[in-house]
This record gives sequence, C-alpha cells and structure tokens, in this order.
Amino acid sequence: MGLFDSVKKQLGNAAKTAQKAAENLPDSVRQIDVDKTFKGFRKAGEDAVRKIKSDSTNLYSKTMDSFQKKEKEATQFIRDEDALKIMYYLIAADMSMKAEEMEMFDSIGRDLDADYEMHRNEIIGGCNSKLAVTADVDEYYDIIHEQVSAAIHNSQSSGEGDILPTLLLWNMISIAFSENEYSTIEKRLIRSTARTLGLDEAIPKEMEAAARTMIALAKEEEILQASDRKFSEVKPYMDEIAERKQSIMENVQALLLD
Repeated sequence: MGLFDSVKKQLGNAAKTAQKAAENLPDSVRQIDVDKTFKGFRKAGEDAVRKIKSDSTNLYSKTMDSFQKKEKEATQFIRDEDALKIMYYLIAADMSMKAEEMEMFDSIGRDLDADYEMHRNEIIGGCNSKLAVTADVDEYYDIIHEQVSAAIHNSQSSGEGDILPTLLLWNMISIAFSENEYSTIEKRLIRSTARTLGLDEAIPKEMEAAARTMIALAKEEEILQASDRKFSEVKPYMDEIAERKQSIMENVQALLLD
C-alpha cells in the first residue's frame, strides 16, 4: 500500500465518524477558531522544511547523482513573497475579501516573513493592481490563474525559495476553509495550482479531506466542552478526539514532506 493509499484510508475512517457527528451540530457551535486548528499544522510544515534544509548535505552529498537530485529539487521551493501573492489571489478569486480569510492570510504572513508588516501593503497593492484591469468574471479568473502561474515560475526559476510546494498548498487550503466553506472557484484554483507546482493530483484531495475532518473534530470537541456532563464522562471522548487529530496531523505532515 502506497503513501496516498494509506493516508486516504486513515483520513477516510476518521472522516466518516467525524462527519456524521458534524452533520447534526446546532448552528450555535458551527463557528470555530479555524486559525487555531490549522496553525499547528502550518508550524509542523515549517519545521519540516527547516529540517530538510539542515539535513540536506548529509542526505544528498554521498553521490553525484543524489547531489544533482538535490539541485533539481531545490528549484521547486517557493519564495515567501510569491507564496503570499498566490494566497492573496486565492482570497480574491471569488471577488469577495472575507475577514476570516484575511486574518488567516496575515497569520500565515507573519509566520513566513519576519518583516511581513513592512511588506504587506506592497504585496497586496501589487496584486490588486493586476486585478483592477477588468470586471469581467471569466477574464478576472484568467488573470488570477496567469498571475499564480507566473509567481510559481518566478520562484522556481530563481531557485531561491524557502517554502515547499506542499506547504504552500496546505496554507491555501487553510485559507479556503477559514470561513467553514470551500467554494468551487477556490477548489478550482487550488487544484490548478497543484498541477502547476507539479504535485501528485492525490495531494490536494487528501489535504482537503484532512481539513474537513479537522473541522468536524473541532466541532465535536466544542460540543463536549460546552456539555454539562461530568468531566469523567467527557474525558474519554476528548482523548479519542485528540488521538484522531494527532493522527491526521501526522498524515498531513507526511503529505507535506512527500
């Protein structure tokens, strides 16, 4: 059984149980702190990238072939600035700048760039200037697609990036799910971005499944925390949720590092 088969099976099993519980949630508990839910994943991915870089000499320097492999893979990293542009274009794709998405964007920006506050307006202004040339919906999406492709090409051509393509994709999915919705146009752009990045088509699908499952588990957790049942009665269920979330985190990290 390959990596994606294993991940799909584990996520699928977790999702069935979690989704069943989530479908019956009252409206009062449908809003969750999605940024908190996903921030640990983003941090895990960034730590993994740093580990890849620190281990790269030992990992690839044994033979000339493996060294060439390292050089080839190094060009696939995405620069912080280009990654932030791509994520902003995702937010703008449905022509509606939602507060939850911008909060997630800012949170990711601060994680990626120590000087994010200095660069924020320049990045957003540059993206907006590209989008201001048309009000036609179809042409608008075409421009976004072109700009995302250009940002990826710029990074991969420079060979100076710091962000794994899989981590960029996970950040995009985190933004897309930040308002507890995942629109058709967001999915379309994320899937096309994955193809442009050269990622296996299974990766965005498994990440989407992980995101849905994590949201469902977070909703389950909220219900238990708001319950008036005794702690001794609730604890086994909370422990089970924690274990399932940990399992999903490990699976997502495997996808980030694939």
